[in-house]
Amino acid sequence: MWSLGNESGYGENHDAAAGAIRRIDPTRPLHYEGAVFHAGWIASAATDGVRPASDVVCPMYPTIDAIREYGQAGDPHGGADPGADRPLIMCEYSHAMGNSNGSLADYWDVITSTDGLQGGFIWEWKDHGIRTRLPNGKRGLAHGGQFGEDAHDGNFVADGLMSADLVPHPAMQEVAWVHRPVVVTDAGRGRLRIENRRFFSGTDDLAATWELLVDGTVVDTGDWYVDPIGPDETITRPMPVERPGRGVSDAHLTIRWTQRRATPWAPAGHLVAWDQVELRAPARRTSPQRTAHPVPGSKRAVSAIVPELVIVRAPVDNDGFKLMPELGRRIGVGGTAMMRWEDAGLRDRPADEIVAHVHSTDGDGEGGMVHEHVIDVSEDVADLDLARLGVRFELPARFSQLRWCGRGPAENYPDRASGAVLGVWEADEPDESPYLVPQEFGLRTDCRWWEFVDPRSGDTVRLDAIEPHAVHVSATRHRLEDLWDAPHETELRRHRRLVIHVDVAHRGLGTASCGPDILDRYRIGAGTYRIAYRLS
Repeated sequence: MWSLGNESGYGENHDAAAGAIRRIDPTRPLHYEGAVFHAGWIASAATDGVRPASDVVCPMYPTIDAIREYGQAGDPHGGADPGADRPLIMCEYSHAMGNSNGSLADYWDVITSTDGLQGGFIWEWKDHGIRTRLPNGKRGLAHGGQFGEDAHDGNFVADGLMSADLVPHPAMQEVAWVHRPVVVTDAGRGRLRIENRRFFSGTDDLAATWELLVDGTVVDTGDWYVDPIGPDETITRPMPVERPGRGVSDAHLTIRWTQRRATPWAPAGHLVAWDQVELRAPARRTSPQRTAHPVPGSKRAVSAIVPELVIVRAPVDNDGFKLMPELGRRIGVGGTAMMRWEDAGLRDRPADEIVAHVHSTDGDGEGGMVHEHVIDVSEDVADLDLARLGVRFELPARFSQLRWCGRGPAENYPDRASGAVLGVWEADEPDESPYLVPQEFGLRTDCRWWEFVDPRSGDTVRLDAIEPHAVHVSATRHRLEDLWDAPHETELRRHRRLVIHVDVAHRGLGTASCGPDILDRYRIGAGTYRIAYRLS
């Protein structure tokens, strides 16, 4: 396509330029977001829908509701507005600044189910950082304001799916999933629906495998032999394994598609698509599973852990620009959650002063301790748009090896977890902060259990979720206060102990640094929250 420019207003000169381009090259369509922004999307009595300047509707950072409404307006079977008859391609959406890209799956649920919506372009591919000696004397990737200049946009250039040196950010897991070429869903009656989303290629270059996860344990795996599926074709096939009986709860089947042969872009065995089907919903637990025997001193070790109530997080860039707070306060750019937290003093005040909290403990008779927290959030406090509801505690640094049953393998958040598969995962070391400007990171959602292991001795501290059946957990070398205070990755202090957060609720990420904030269902509303877990 030809473009008339970027963010350059709209007037008769653009229409004239479009006419000239069409005379010179009638083979390519035109797009121009400026016209769409200034004159509206849909033709009506008041506007022609900027047809002279743009053959496609190409907005920047529209809401999910807006693109859905456009697609439905163009539905010829639904009382359509005849003006909504051009394809919609978001020229920018989902701003990848820091820990971001929330609701990608929500966008794609609408895109794939609504005629006329063709997708969009994530802004952007990689962070812009120049490796140099920083003002603090350390070498690192520098952004605006770190070269002695007065006029700059700070870390607003650090908005990529990759770091400046091309290390993928965790959000790439979600991007790869929403763009997967093969989709598997439950068709009922022991069958799976398989959709080949490629328009020109079959699936003969892909091999499928399956994995059965039951109550936090992988119980079976195998190859799945499926005949090649033609371009844009959907079929159903029997499940590769029988659905567990009704006496089993929390059972999931994962299907993965990998390349049979090496290609110029990836080796043989490269994962290109995956989906997970819930076979049995989790049952409500009244007591945790006990999978280990107590060892001498274990009760004393876990009884020494004193969880602290926490309702804040180190702001992600979508919560507000901590390096450029004036952008939010003076001209209303970016997210506003951080300003509310700061104005209410949430970081510095004890969480028990903000929300009502009752914490009770009980030994389980086997060397473990069961903790229960009841947290009441009032309407006034909910209006502060809390970041999390949960607790944190610390363990000695020697518990550096991690195992968990939850979503993974990469970091994931409530509105960026569709591509994160429930499974049993391991990590030899806690995550390092992946973002140029330190911020909240490292969460894993829907965790049934976690184990923190000393790799030398084998000593293990285990956390089992009781109520609800799954919690959100992070384990890093950084306290949230240090993440909040550090202006750059080279100034982030490493804590001497392992810092663990266990959340019953966590705010979504959204894309408010340059786009819509989180959807309402990813906010923490008023009400009573209960979280119970066992440490052993």
